Formats: sequence, structure tokens, C-alpha cells
Amino acid sequence: MSRLLIWLHAMEALHQQRNDTQWQALEQLLIDVPRSVFGPDLNNNQSKAIAYFLDGCLRLFQHQQTNQPDAAFQYLQFAYAKLQQTSADPLTDLIIKDWCMKRLQHLIVLSLEFCQQQDQTQWHAIASGLIDAHVSFMASLSWNNDQGLHAILIH
Repeated sequence: MSRLLIWLHAMEALHQQRNDTQWQALEQLLIDVPRSVFGPDLNNNQSKAIAYFLDGCLRLFQHQQTNQPDAAFQYLQFAYAKLQQTSADPLTDLIIKDWCMKRLQHLIVLSLEFCQQQDQTQWHAIASGLIDAHVSFMASLSWNNDQGLHAILIH
């Protein structure tokens, strides 16, 4: 069995359990995510795996958001970095890139909203830096919303 399939089965099991004792296991799976989760080739298992990766990061973000805001923010940034790396890889399938670019837009909005909800002024500076970096990244890829892709569905 491939490393991708082993990882995917473990993520599926955690996803189905959804209990409060699984946070460390989920974190370890996300840290040990196989490179093949992010492509370069599109297939059904890869498609499921990348969606589980993002879901796992968002679940950890939500879990840590109230009590550990720094840790919560790191999970958002980890997901953003992995999807950014994938979308910038010239060997990655165009459908995967498109999926990642759309999720990057959502992640930057979520990150900015999170920063605005924090009391410390340092978060406002972080938000400003996020905006600048995101705009620069999107411009560097010359990405637009019409890539000739119609009705693409990735799990």
C-alpha cells in the first residue's frame, strides 16, 4: 500500500471518529503528510487526501482558536503554505492548482478575520503583511478566475 493510501486511511478514520482525544494524532498526521497529497498528478485518492489535509488544519485551527490563538494561527498558515507551494509548482496538475488557488483565497480571508478578532496590536501588523504577501503571490502567478476549467470537482 502506498504512503498516500496509508495516510488517507488514517485521516479518514480520524475524520469519522471526531472526538476530543484525537488532536495529537491529527497534528502528527498533518506534520507527516506525504508529498503526493499535493500532486503533481491528480487522481481520486490524491483529491480526497488534499481535502482531508485542509479539513484537518481547519479543525485544529478551530480547536485552538480560543485558548491558543498563536497555535491556531499557525495551523492556518501551515495550510496556506502547503497550498501555496502546490499552486506554484509548475509540475502540478492544473486542476489541483486551481483548487489550491481557490482555497488560498478562503484561507487568507479566514486569516485576516482571525487577526482582526485579536486584541493585541501585533495582529494588525500581521494582517497587513498577510495582505501584501498574498497580493504579491497571486500577481506572481498571474492567476485569474477563468482558466478554461468548467465544473471541476475535487472532493
